This record gives sequence, C-alpha cells and structure tokens, in this order.
Amino acid sequence: MSADLAAAGIAVLAAALLGVSSVAQRRGMTRPIASGPLLAGLLTSPWWWIGTSASVGGLALQFLALSLGSLVVVQTTMVSSIAATTLAEWLLLGRRPGLRGWAGTALTATGLVGVLGALSPTTATAATPGAAVMTVLGGLGLAAVAVAALRARWSAGGGLALAAATGLGYGVTAVALKSVGAQLAAGWSTPLTHPALWVAAVLGPAAVLLSQHALHRARRVAAAVSLIVVIDPVVGLLAGITWFGERIATTPAALVLAAASAVAVVAGIAVTHSTPPTRDHPGRTTDDRSAEALPVP
Repeated sequence: MSADLAAAGIAVLAAALLGVSSVAQRRGMTRPIASGPLLAGLLTSPWWWIGTSASVGGLALQFLALSLGSLVVVQTTMVSSIAATTLAEWLLLGRRPGLRGWAGTALTATGLVGVLGALSPTTATAATPGAAVMTVLGGLGLAAVAVAALRARWSAGGGLALAAATGLGYGVTAVALKSVGAQLAAGWSTPLTHPALWVAAVLGPAAVLLSQHALHRARRVAAAVSLIVVIDPVVGLLAGITWFGERIATTPAALVLAAASAVAVVAGIAVTHSTPPTRDHPGRTTDDRSAEALPVP
C-alpha cells in the first residue's frame, strides 16, 4: 500500500508536468509558420521546447511511478493533469475557463477518482504480458495512431479523434513501460530481449507527435487532454487486471459507483468541450489567427 501511495504522489508530479507541457506546446503553435510541416516549424519555437522538456520530465516520473506501484493507480492518478492543463491554459494562453469550464474539469477529475475509489485496485502477483501479447498491443496502438494521422491529413477538425488515438497510444506505452520496469529487476539486459522496450520506444514518440496535432485541432486544450487521460487509465485498468495481477472490487455497490463515476467523466468532458473559453483581454489576437492557420503536414 505504501508503494502505491508513493507511486500516486510521483504520478501527481508527472501529471502536473505533462499538463503544463501540453499548453506550453500549444503556445508554441501560436507563432506564425510560413510553410512546411507543423513539426519543422515548432522546432524553432522556445515554448515548444519548454513544453517538450516538461513532457520528457513527466514521462520519466511516470515511468518511476509505474515501476513502484499499481498500473491502475498510477494511470488513474494521472487524471490530475486535467487541472494542471486548465490552469496553465489560463496563465499561458489567457483563456480563462469560466464557471462551466471549471465545473466540467472538476466533474471529469472527480469521476475518475470515483472510479478508482470504487474499484479499489490491489496487486496480487507481479506478472507481465508475454512477447506475443506485447507485439499485438504495440501493433494495435501503431495502427490506431496511423489511421488517426491519415484521417487528419484528409479532413479538417478531428481534434477529439486524434486525442482518442493519442490516449490509446499513451495507454499501450504505459503498459510497455510497466513491463520494462518489472523486467529490469531481473537485470538491465532483460528488456532488450522483449518487445515491450521497443514498443515503448516506437509507439511513445509516435503518440507524442500525434498529440501535437490533437492539441492543434482541438477547440480547447483541456478537452483534448481530458479525453486522452480518460482512455489512458481505461487501458491501464484492463491491462492491470489481465496481465499484471491487479484486482478490483466487483461487489454490486462498487460496480454501480464505478459506473456512475464513469458517467460523470463523460459528462465532464462534454461540458468542457462545449464551453468556449473566455479571454482575460477581450478581442481576438494575432496569435489566435496564426494558431488556426498553422499547416498540418
């Protein structure tokens, strides 16, 4: 239990960094880019580099948390990135969320905490997915990322679809990182012989790259991040129960509370996504126009 508490604390720090990184990267998209691929233009933006550095730090802390505690606990705790994203969106982009925006964010976070509390996950045995299973998971994650990227290339909008694929990619990457952390206990060279390390190395960066387009296309950063952090723990929940020996409460009361909390999550996302942001300084800025005009490769 103490290990899960320590892991949850580290996961909160990781979530804060990842939430801030999303908004910092979005701010890097507000500067005009003359032509060429989106990523090529972002490489010249200091804010994008600040966000990317925060993202790397957050992922490192997430890996540490996954090595210490339950996959379900860590991935669900990461929902706190929603609050960090909303606050950072206000401070860095000047987009004050308003009462409904805050309410939607709070409802999403409370719902996910309710799911975690109702299911009360515990770890019984230390197991990891087999090589074949990890290969299939990695293939499915890469396929989802590829389909979302192709769809985005040929159609406008689609921010939430990109966010959904990103969440799936992050979830599978977390499963792979959890496996790598468990394998390191048997020796530093053990992960080199298992596909989990290579799935994380390939799918992780691909999901991060896709997230840039999700943030660019989404009407609100918080809405895109909300969807990502919902799908991510769902993947963690299923993987934790199936392969990592984690157990959840299955009493009728626990399942009813978990279902009600899940409804709250969906409602929170809907409220957050449907609420237009309020600017601290009225009027449309040049940065807004340039952000909307950014080309997508």
